[in-house]
Amino acid sequence: MSAGHRHGSADCRGVFERLSEYIDEELARDVGERIEGHMEDCEPCQEFLESLRRTVRIIETVERPTLPDEVRREVREAYSRLKDRLESD
Repeated sequence: MSAGHRHGSADCRGVFERLSEYIDEELARDVGERIEGHMEDCEPCQEFLESLRRTVRIIETVERPTLPDEVRREVREAYSRLKDRLESD
Protein backbone atom coordinates (compact mmCIF):
# COMPACT_ATOMS: atom_id res chain seq x y z
CA MET A 1 0.00 0.00 0.00
CA SER A 2 1.35 3.45 -0.83
CA ALA A 3 2.22 5.96 1.85
CA GLY A 4 -0.83 8.17 1.28
CA HIS A 5 -3.41 5.42 0.99
CA ARG A 6 -5.43 3.85 3.76
CA HIS A 7 -7.98 1.16 2.89
CA GLY A 8 -11.49 2.25 3.70
CA SER A 9 -10.74 5.83 2.73
CA ALA A 10 -12.93 7.99 0.54
CA ASP A 11 -10.85 6.69 -2.39
CA CYS A 12 -11.94 3.10 -1.65
CA ARG A 13 -15.58 4.12 -1.26
CA GLY A 14 -15.43 6.00 -4.56
CA VAL A 15 -13.96 2.93 -6.27
CA PHE A 16 -16.63 0.64 -4.78
CA GLU A 17 -19.38 2.93 -6.06
CA ARG A 18 -18.07 2.73 -9.64
CA LEU A 19 -16.94 -0.91 -9.92
CA SER A 20 -20.02 -2.13 -11.73
CA GLU A 21 -19.58 0.56 -14.38
CA TYR A 22 -15.86 -0.22 -14.47
CA ILE A 23 -16.46 -3.92 -15.14
CA ASP A 24 -18.97 -3.03 -17.86
CA GLU A 25 -16.48 -0.55 -19.40
CA GLU A 26 -19.00 2.27 -19.12
CA LEU A 27 -16.70 4.85 -17.52
CA ALA A 28 -14.78 7.68 -19.13
CA ARG A 29 -11.16 6.71 -19.75
CA ASP A 30 -9.77 9.02 -17.06
CA VAL A 31 -12.12 7.58 -14.41
CA GLY A 32 -11.15 4.02 -15.38
CA GLU A 33 -7.48 4.95 -15.18
CA ARG A 34 -7.96 6.41 -11.68
CA ILE A 35 -9.64 3.20 -10.57
CA GLU A 36 -6.81 1.13 -12.06
CA GLY A 37 -4.25 3.33 -10.32
CA HIS A 38 -6.05 2.84 -7.02
CA MET A 39 -6.25 -0.92 -7.55
CA GLU A 40 -2.47 -1.15 -8.03
CA ASP A 41 -2.02 -0.10 -4.40
CA CYS A 42 -5.06 -1.53 -2.65
CA GLU A 43 -5.23 -5.29 -2.16
CA PRO A 44 -8.63 -5.24 -0.40
CA CYS A 45 -10.14 -3.37 -3.39
CA GLN A 46 -8.46 -5.83 -5.77
CA GLU A 47 -10.05 -8.71 -3.85
CA PHE A 48 -13.44 -7.00 -3.89
CA LEU A 49 -13.20 -6.43 -7.65
CA GLU A 50 -12.34 -10.09 -8.26
CA SER A 51 -15.24 -11.16 -6.04
CA LEU A 52 -17.60 -8.92 -8.01
CA ARG A 53 -16.32 -10.35 -11.30
CA ARG A 54 -16.88 -13.91 -10.02
CA THR A 55 -20.40 -12.98 -8.95
CA VAL A 56 -21.17 -11.55 -12.39
CA ARG A 57 -19.87 -14.72 -14.08
CA ILE A 58 -22.09 -16.88 -11.84
CA ILE A 59 -25.17 -14.76 -12.49
CA GLU A 60 -24.58 -14.92 -16.23
CA THR A 61 -24.84 -18.72 -16.08
CA VAL A 62 -28.26 -18.73 -14.39
CA GLU A 63 -31.16 -19.31 -16.74
CA ARG A 64 -33.58 -16.42 -16.71
CA PRO A 65 -37.22 -17.39 -16.40
CA THR A 66 -39.64 -15.99 -18.94
CA LEU A 67 -42.93 -14.44 -17.98
CA PRO A 68 -46.15 -15.74 -19.50
CA ASP A 69 -47.48 -13.48 -22.27
CA GLU A 70 -50.50 -12.51 -20.17
CA VAL A 71 -48.31 -11.28 -17.29
CA ARG A 72 -46.08 -9.34 -19.68
CA ARG A 73 -49.18 -7.70 -21.19
CA GLU A 74 -50.53 -6.78 -17.75
CA VAL A 75 -47.22 -5.25 -16.73
CA ARG A 76 -47.04 -3.19 -19.94
CA GLU A 77 -50.59 -1.96 -19.40
CA ALA A 78 -49.92 -1.05 -15.75
CA TYR A 79 -46.77 0.81 -16.78
CA SER A 80 -48.68 2.68 -19.48
CA ARG A 81 -51.38 3.72 -16.98
CA LEU A 82 -48.76 4.90 -14.49
CA LYS A 83 -46.86 6.82 -17.15
CA ASP A 84 -50.08 8.50 -18.37
CA ARG A 85 -51.01 9.46 -14.81
CA LEU A 86 -47.57 10.92 -14.08
CA GLU A 87 -47.59 12.90 -17.32
CA SER A 88 -51.01 14.37 -16.57
CA ASP A 89 -49.96 15.62 -13.10
